[in-house]
Amino acid sequence: METLPQISPQAALNLVRNMAEGLLTLHRKNIFHGGITPKLICLREDGGDALLLPINIYPAQPPVDMGDFASPEWVTGAETTFTPGMDIYALGLALYILLTRKTPMEAGFAMPSSLIKCSDAVDSAVSRAINPDTRERYRDLGDFITDLDKAIANPSGRNAASIPPPSSSPAIPALNMQKGQSNIYYYLIPALIVGIVLTYTCILYKKDVVRMRNDYNEQVQKENNAKAEAARQANRDARRHAPATAQNAAAAIPSPVPAARPAQAPAVPKVSAEPGKINWSLQPGVKVRQSSNRNMLGAYGPEKAVDGNTSSRISDVSISATGVVEGKTAWFGIDFGRETNRTIEKVVIYTPANLTLLGTMEKFKVILYGNDKNVLAEKTFSTTPSEKSTNVTSWKLDAPVKARALRVESANPSQPLALTEVEAYGPEDAEDTPVPAPAE
Repeated sequence: METLPQISPQAALNLVRNMAEGLLTLHRKNIFHGGITPKLICLREDGGDALLLPINIYPAQPPVDMGDFASPEWVTGAETTFTPGMDIYALGLALYILLTRKTPMEAGFAMPSSLIKCSDAVDSAVSRAINPDTRERYRDLGDFITDLDKAIANPSGRNAASIPPPSSSPAIPALNMQKGQSNIYYYLIPALIVGIVLTYTCILYKKDVVRMRNDYNEQVQKENNAKAEAARQANRDARRHAPATAQNAAAAIPSPVPAARPAQAPAVPKVSAEPGKINWSLQPGVKVRQSSNRNMLGAYGPEKAVDGNTSSRISDVSISATGVVEGKTAWFGIDFGRETNRTIEKVVIYTPANLTLLGTMEKFKVILYGNDKNVLAEKTFSTTPSEKSTNVTSWKLDAPVKARALRVESANPSQPLALTEVEAYGPEDAEDTPVPAPAE
């Protein structure tokens, strides 16, 4: 495969489907390959089926060193026995490289359709096969093959990569003016029709982009609202089950005074992992963005770096990742809001480790901004290799700052970011403390 010239998406899908079907026969007997890498994928000279040579048999033989093609949970030791998902991961990663000729890291975690002409069905199959979260990845090769068949049936689709740029009009042959000028319509009318079709296609594509962005923003807002409602419910439950004290016992006695008009309940801060502090990155109204979040692999998204998941098990980890845009620095940002600037005392960042193809962060900068984008504090960090599935970087500020936004920025323009969780801790601001309603 390393010497194979660029092939069509359908040819790549057929090759991988062929190997998946062969592996399915093994998996049904509880036998796994345990050693799939591109170096083992060979093509027959007669153009027949692709071969995996030599074939490793697990558990009769221990898994070989698959290098970057080993699944995250196997590398980090989250799973101690080989599973079907590990073969699927390696095969999906090989398919991604066959399609794009880049690793996910090199491609900035982009969907194949943003790099080549292929359909959403191809994106869906590849993204699910190499999802680092085992709960989201295919668990059975039969399901993977089913989706590959759908992709093979429709290998191309209308997307950013598939819309051809307007080509220059073909040269119009010289007309024989002696026979009249009516022949000019023979050339102009088809050219006019082609121009109209191309213009209409571009307009539709722009509308699709706007719709996708609006859908994405709406989804993030819904998730933030759901988090806020969960926090409010937790707070109500905590108050309901709190032990009675003299004060609240007295308050429980019916009073002849009419009840005060209920005021709008303020947003309840979510429980923090730091005692006595609030994690402002998890609070209602927070907006998260990154330098490239459109058409990213399904396993990665900006909201996943503020979902509160700090598990050290790779099977539980959700990752936010950015792509690389030439001439620009990759970044991830949290906007606390102009009217809700937060006092920040400590920043904690979790980054994945030992996941070469899925993304690692070697050097990055953390910046805190004010309302006018003035820098309040900044610091550069370097991570070191770790046997754990996540690295933890903590920054305790010399003095608290009242920040509008937090930004994590790659120190290398060619290096994307991969974040597991971003947390910003501080005390509850006085102006945000609920004020009891006056008695009537």
